[in-house]
Amino acid sequence: MLKKIILLLLILPNMLVAFSQETEKITVKSGDDIAAALSSYGMYRFQAFTDGTVVFRNGTSVNAKMNYNIYLGLIQFIDAKGDTLALSSPETTDSISVDNHLFYYHRKYYFQVMANYENCKLVMKQKIEFRPVKVGAYGTYSPGTSAQTYESLSTPYVINSKLALNEDIIVIKETIYYLFYKKYREEKASHQGFLAAFPDHKNEIEVFIKENKTNFNRLGDLQKLTAFCAALK
Repeated sequence: MLKKIILLLLILPNMLVAFSQETEKITVKSGDDIAAALSSYGMYRFQAFTDGTVVFRNGTSVNAKMNYNIYLGLIQFIDAKGDTLALSSPETTDSISVDNHLFYYHRKYYFQVMANYENCKLVMKQKIEFRPVKVGAYGTYSPGTSAQTYESLSTPYVINSKLALNEDIIVIKETIYYLFYKKYREEKASHQGFLAAFPDHKNEIEVFIKENKTNFNRLGDLQKLTAFCAALK
């Protein structure tokens, strides 16, 4: 039993690295605007609502001013009345482009395409959690154990429309990369994931990874490896 526990402890960190490829923690003080911790443009991925196109699976499409709301995890658009709305049935979409950035809706998440090739795509999913900062002995601070995601975050922390806080929290931004291939198949963009997606080229991929010292926690390295794999015949 002890050997099994030790083996699990040795394997577990590698499993976590393969899944959680980038994690950033930011402490936001009481009274501060939480949107500033989400991105350079507050709640949104892009600086402004810009021209976008939604292509549906039935072949139809619509155009509108769009942006990606990081806080809500939604693609939003501005309608003819000037109201900001979310896509009502994202599962019926085939793809969404916003200012030449491509998104797919898959398994209840929006994935942004970071490298796009005919036979494969490197995509990114972001998960956001909030943890209250607990005050410990002698006035020291430590992160709480309960997490809240965008979907479940309501007003214990947010006290106005500017997303100001009524207590200190830690914002945890987790970025996970995946490979989409053969239309709807997917693998995590890890060492084993690339080998699984391209089983006929394992040797070439292993050589590339070794020679280039690929770091699977770096987007640039993943994009280079994806380009290499996409060109394999």
